[in-house]
Amino acid sequence: MTARTTALLLPAAAALAVGTLVATAAPAAADGGSFQTVYSLTDGPCVAQVDTSVKGPGYPEHASFTVSTIMFGVGSCSLPVTLNWRNLDTGETGSTTRTANGPGYWMNDGRSSLFHPGIGRFTATVSVGAAHIPESGSVDFVVEKYQG
Repeated sequence: MTARTTALLLPAAAALAVGTLVATAAPAAADGGSFQTVYSLTDGPCVAQVDTSVKGPGYPEHASFTVSTIMFGVGSCSLPVTLNWRNLDTGETGSTTRTANGPGYWMNDGRSSLFHPGIGRFTATVSVGAAHIPESGSVDFVVEKYQG
């Protein structure tokens, strides 16, 4: 085998190996997860670090949207944080908003995190009600019919 033949075969073998791994990989479970951390101004004299997540199922036929913030400031402040979701099976869309209050640490409790988007596969993004960086990205989750 010549050096030229070897130089052509090695990249082709690597591409074939990667293609085989991608084609045979198990699909990722779409049970939700965390969004990217967002840094934001607030309604009031604070700045906030915002961590959010969505998980399904959070309760029979429900999902959960969790928001936690650390707000640094010198006076009362608030920040609306909205989960925007789309059902990939039906095309239905919706949103649910939680309003964090500060300064200090704030997190919604388990019961207030629940929402009912319907049954199906979903994709979601988070929007923050003030100037912020970066964008949150998207998370996929599933809500299944309750089998009691």
